[in-house]
Amino acid sequence: MAVENGYPLNPTGTAVFHRSARPVGLKSKSGKKTLRGTHLLALFFSLILLFLGLAQLYYYLITCDALRIKKVEVISSSPELKQRVEDFLRSRNLGNILICNLDYLRLNLTSLPGVKEVRAEKILPSTLRVEVYPGTPRFYIHRGLYFLVDEEGKLIRSEAEPSDQNYPVLEDEAGFNLNYQEKVRLAWQALSSLEPETRQAIRRLIFLADRRLEVELAEDPVRIIISAENFQKQLPFYLANREAWTRLFGPLEYVDLRIEGRAYVKPLELSARDSRGQKKEVS
Repeated sequence: MAVENGYPLNPTGTAVFHRSARPVGLKSKSGKKTLRGTHLLALFFSLILLFLGLAQLYYYLITCDALRIKKVEVISSSPELKQRVEDFLRSRNLGNILICNLDYLRLNLTSLPGVKEVRAEKILPSTLRVEVYPGTPRFYIHRGLYFLVDEEGKLIRSEAEPSDQNYPVLEDEAGFNLNYQEKVRLAWQALSSLEPETRQAIRRLIFLADRRLEVELAEDPVRIIISAENFQKQLPFYLANREAWTRLFGPLEYVDLRIEGRAYVKPLELSARDSRGQKKEVS
């Protein structure tokens, strides 16, 4: 076994550790302090002072003139709509930018005619930016006046007479006193399913009872009766066959296409006398 300085370098035995004979006492944590009543009272008043300071700071911020909205930027692709929104905002006291309610502001702006969607953001310290998206005109609603609306029935403008023949007129036997939104939805669903050329030819849609639609086309006096659900198929069916039916029966008063694959036609010459039983069926 090698030994160096009295210590073996390669001991073969196991080292043995001996516990001291002196008893070891328990150690206690030092530095622990107990809060007294005066400490709690001081903490309580400190919290009061903190909240008072925060309240004073909040009051200062919401009354500070530097944070009052002084500039409003309105962005819109429609100059007319941009001017309408600017006039509306100019008449309102927008107040402090920190407490300006953007949700309430958007709600008010989307109620303006022609406004489809509004996005607003605050730019510190005193600027409000508003982006206004105009609604897309789809058709006129005839209720005394003619109201140009989008696909949701939201007003864009009102007119005494339609000024744009590119948009069909939507009428209702019940005066739109019932199910206005549903009828607008059905009308747009019917129109959007057509090719642009066919849609341009429609001048008037009239809601009748039992979800029937009466269609009037440009330069075509024939009344076309269609079910709203099959509008996409039935109107092209009429357009593809109207010349052949006119050659067979002469000028027509109306065509009823509510049954798929069939057409009930009434010649115009029969309208002046009792024509019961004389309607023609073609398929």
